[in-house]
Amino acid sequence: MAGETFLAEKFGVQPWSKDFFQILFVIAERCALLQSIVETLEIDDDYRAGLVANIADIMEAFSSGSTRNPWQNYGYTKVGEVNVGPLKAISGLVRQQVAYRKLSDDEIAELEEQVAALLTWLQEHQLAEQDFIRQSLMEGLEHMRFRMARLTWLGWGYTLESLREVIAAYMLLERSGVDPTQNPEAAAMLQKVGAVIKTLYEKVSAAKSVAETGDWLVRAYGAGSLMYHTGKPVVRALIGTG
Repeated sequence: MAGETFLAEKFGVQPWSKDFFQILFVIAERCALLQSIVETLEIDDDYRAGLVANIADIMEAFSSGSTRNPWQNYGYTKVGEVNVGPLKAISGLVRQQVAYRKLSDDEIAELEEQVAALLTWLQEHQLAEQDFIRQSLMEGLEHMRFRMARLTWLGWGYTLESLREVIAAYMLLERSGVDPTQNPEAAAMLQKVGAVIKTLYEKVSAAKSVAETGDWLVRAYGAGSLMYHTGKPVVRALIGTG
């Protein structure tokens, strides 16, 4: 069986569809992240170089060359114990830098329900001005739903990362200075989107405290310069850390 057929069946998508490409891209992202973490570990240089090579070899399993060759003869050999084993050995060190707890089935169902309800609400409520922000929110939420449905096996950190687009659009709307008396639709949108963002972070964050998560968001979006009239950074105020 060709690698493309094998992987598509495992992913639950059509070979070379948009979803297929998106999953391959996310796998490449994760491998790159892992390589960057390994580069920072205080371990023997030769051991570190070997681990980086292991990750690069795993990435080859999802390359165009691998997907067009028989999976058993090529891709499978790249994701076998010879490459995965050494990475398992350092999993404890990696989790010290990146860690998110595993959600229960009930928590996943709750989040999916919240996101679906928010998407439906956004589809039904246009903004009088800057409606492109609403479109950006919907696109970001759709991407998050895709990761929740297809990529939970990559870890909840990736679902969390997919909120970047949603938060960026949220902050753009927030920065515009919404007056609830003049623009009730926008005010309601801020409240509903903010509630979903906060819920997801509170459920998924594990090794990091809520305050540390807020610091990460501030760094990620350069939000330190975006202030409420109270003087609080936007994201800190959103998640209640200051």
